[in-house]
Amino acid sequence: MKKLMLLITVLLLGANSNLSAQEKFLEGEVSYKSSQNTYVKFLSTENISIGDTLFIQQESGLTPVLVVNNKSSVSVIAKSIGSISLQKGDKIIANLPEKKENIEDVVLTKDPDYITEIGEEVAPVKPLKQPTNQQEKIRGKLSVSSYSNLSSSSDNSNTRMRYGFSMDAKNINNSKISAETNIRFSHNSGEWDEVKDDVFNALKIYNLALRYDANESTSIWLGRKINQKVSNVGAIDGVQVEKRFGNFSLGAIAGSRPDYENYSFNFDLMQFGGYLEHRINNQVGSMQNTISFFEQKYNSNTDRRFAYYQHSNSLLKNLFFFASFEVDLYKLEEEKSKNTFDLTSMYLSMRYRISKQLSLSGSFDRRKNVIYYETFKSLAFQILENETRQGIRFRVNYRPTNRLSFGGKIGFRSRKAELEDSKNYYAYVSYRNIPGINSNATLSTAILQTHYLDGMVYKLRLSRDLIPGKLFAGLNYSYVDYQYKYNNSELLQHIGEVNLSWRINKKFSLSANYEGTFESEQNSSRLYLNLIKRF
Repeated sequence: MKKLMLLITVLLLGANSNLSAQEKFLEGEVSYKSSQNTYVKFLSTENISIGDTLFIQQESGLTPVLVVNNKSSVSVIAKSIGSISLQKGDKIIANLPEKKENIEDVVLTKDPDYITEIGEEVAPVKPLKQPTNQQEKIRGKLSVSSYSNLSSSSDNSNTRMRYGFSMDAKNINNSKISAETNIRFSHNSGEWDEVKDDVFNALKIYNLALRYDANESTSIWLGRKINQKVSNVGAIDGVQVEKRFGNFSLGAIAGSRPDYENYSFNFDLMQFGGYLEHRINNQVGSMQNTISFFEQKYNSNTDRRFAYYQHSNSLLKNLFFFASFEVDLYKLEEEKSKNTFDLTSMYLSMRYRISKQLSLSGSFDRRKNVIYYETFKSLAFQILENETRQGIRFRVNYRPTNRLSFGGKIGFRSRKAELEDSKNYYAYVSYRNIPGINSNATLSTAILQTHYLDGMVYKLRLSRDLIPGKLFAGLNYSYVDYQYKYNNSELLQHIGEVNLSWRINKKFSLSANYEGTFESEQNSSRLYLNLIKRF
């Protein structure tokens, strides 16, 4: 393993490349922006397909911003998604390779603003107008992965296999019927008896639904699906109907919730409700308001009754505002039902881009914690995410040149149940295409001050293309220093990571990621291999 890390280091520092190093396969640039479309120029669009998602590089990772609607040999026309306002000259990334950082966390949460990276919120995606020609378009991927956890304590070593199938089939056989699915099958070596006892210990169906477009304004979904307009409800097993008229959309939902233990089907957890959405657009952006009401059952008894309101607004140039509120309308006190009006969740976020170089943002978060059903995050970074998520947060990002960017974040949280207020601080500096080695480097630090620990996390990341468009490599080093207050213990870790991504051809890609965690009394290693076939 030492020889492997030495080899990767030599390649990173010594290989030559004519392309700037990004966590990417292909980089383009915004050449023009109209009120409806964004035009992006690439060296070539041979490997870009209509419907592909395009990204921008931020200090915390890659963020989706565009969906390709049309293309020529060297440029694409794309629609914006999310809330980030692009400007002429902004760098855009296509053909994202599979890397360990992009392993999807599968999350069970009634939180519509699920945070994919620390400090980065994903705004509701603006729905695109449905095509009227009913032309068939099928896209998907198959994946085979192995995840090995190797510890100096042999009792903690194991290997986990993971098989995935996802597909988005629009207008099958040029009909009004579409389908989408996302299925995973995972099992640990030596634990096959658990699968035989209950297949849902290994089989996870995150999405499996059929859609029927009765006409241009009416859609019907049948199966398991998360509705983005009421994503706080989570996955729904049942029927969803939506009728669009003008700027309004009216939806009705009836079905059940997945089982909370193994995510199988559980028809004792029935739920029903509906929503009303209003959307307006102008030359700058859009405004969306959604209000919904739901009742959830446990057997035949009311388990929860609540209302949810969501608002997003980008009608003013360079300004985005988002708000969500969740109110419980029912509770059981001393075995007696009672109507109530309790605010149980609230989130406010505002982002303002002062100039192309400078942006400011702030948020107030009083939502429930994210519950991961399956995740690859280590203990240290799970703690970091949990302790920086809720509360008040301010952030600044500044990019004085196309190569240099830096910024910081301050967070504060106060809870009655905690003896001390929690504070967190984050800062980073990033430089693209370092002369001589043509690599990206990002240095960051995070500081935690909570009621139960004081901690620091330092991280250095180096990445580049070894073979442009074919082979990507990255090196990460993190130092974790957590001091627990009440038992005088500590968590000191050195974490090193090497990742390689190889695009074999347009349809096949292979990635390998190694992470080693070194402590005073115990060392552990994690090796992740992933083969993907797209179609």
